[in-house]
Amino acid sequence: MENGQYKASSLEHLDYCCQLIGELYGKPDISAWTNSDFVRLGYILFKKTQVQISPNTLKRIFGKIKTDVRYYPQKATRDALARYIGYSDWDTFTYARPLPSKVADTPPETYTYPQPAVSETPTPFISRKKKATAGSIMLAALVLAGVVAFWAYKSFFVQNESTAPTLTCTNPVGENPHSAMFVINNMPSLSHTKDHFTIDFGDSKRISLIAGDSLYSHYYEVPGRYLAILKQNGEPLDTASVYLETTGWTATARMMYDTTRVYPIEIQNLFKSGKKSVSAVEVARAGIDTNRTFFVDFINSYVADIDGDNFELLINLKTSPSRPGVRCSQVRVTVFGESSKHLFDVMKPGCVHWTDMQFSEVAKQGETNELHFLGADLHEGGSVGLKVAEKHASISINSKQVYETDYVKPLKKVYGIGVTFSGIGAIHSVVLKDLKTGQTFDGNFQ
Repeated sequence: MENGQYKASSLEHLDYCCQLIGELYGKPDISAWTNSDFVRLGYILFKKTQVQISPNTLKRIFGKIKTDVRYYPQKATRDALARYIGYSDWDTFTYARPLPSKVADTPPETYTYPQPAVSETPTPFISRKKKATAGSIMLAALVLAGVVAFWAYKSFFVQNESTAPTLTCTNPVGENPHSAMFVINNMPSLSHTKDHFTIDFGDSKRISLIAGDSLYSHYYEVPGRYLAILKQNGEPLDTASVYLETTGWTATARMMYDTTRVYPIEIQNLFKSGKKSVSAVEVARAGIDTNRTFFVDFINSYVADIDGDNFELLINLKTSPSRPGVRCSQVRVTVFGESSKHLFDVMKPGCVHWTDMQFSEVAKQGETNELHFLGADLHEGGSVGLKVAEKHASISINSKQVYETDYVKPLKKVYGIGVTFSGIGAIHSVVLKDLKTGQTFDGNFQ
């Protein structure tokens, strides 16, 4: 068991290691690092050490995420950090690199050569002096060679690693529809690399990058907030947000397996004056073949003064009755956030295989998880609710809590609500409010 003195020394070595990593990474001011720096450093560490360290873990190690007790990573993680700065493992680093404070407090050792006695000839003294001079020269040469090798490594390898590709959207905010422009910075020549680069645009569409191209455009057709992700061989490198705002509630239809376009439904005073839904005739008039499987997205998107990690949402609704193309009578509720989103599906009990659920970074699918609690038939009406308090989320169906979980990555501000039906559904009321301030959503109605 470690005693207090050893633990303090270990934390000092960890801080010193972080300092060296910051210098090697090319940004010694760690306090100025952004999320992209931790994402990029995680990729560099994995590429060099084959050890996967998440951005959140790196933030704890570097003190970006504050904890009650100073975070001290496990041995495998410490070994990876040490290997990044040139040591075989953590123990080798702590043995070979004393802390700067200890080096400064320890006076350098001195050696005084003995003066020869009167009866001695000066020859032995001269011989020792020559040997000492030769040893000093050799030591200086080794030190100089080490310094040159270190700076050569830093200039060549680290420069290449710290300039990993980044993704930027030059016009992230727009109305519906919106053509977003993305710029790839520091992109390697794809004709000279075996790596595969892609952009996931956050709306179920993705492209592979082309050699020589650094500018890409994407056409967004449905309101909401999207996180586009630049990936290398399937691993995230960087993200950029895109936000399509609305004026009040909108309705947009789409068909299953048709990824080429969506169908806006022009409705005046939606969810006002008793207008709770859209009809099959209005959907067909927009261009949808209502004999096939189709979905209708009701979205109200704007930057609300509501905390995405402390709110309560209650929706009274009715899902679609059985009809051609509709068997599961499903509804999806989405809360768009500044940095991520919350969503969950509710379907007929026999269809929970197709359900999805996400709370910020926590995501589960019915195909690989037991999500039976999301099974409910609401085609005759019912309610769904979502309550989030200090990043603790709970789902309720018909006023009964069916699930709860915690997440880490904050959603920050709410950027809107989406309610998606398979087929024709109706929304009877929406009530969203901030649990701390009482601030209400502009799109509320009852």
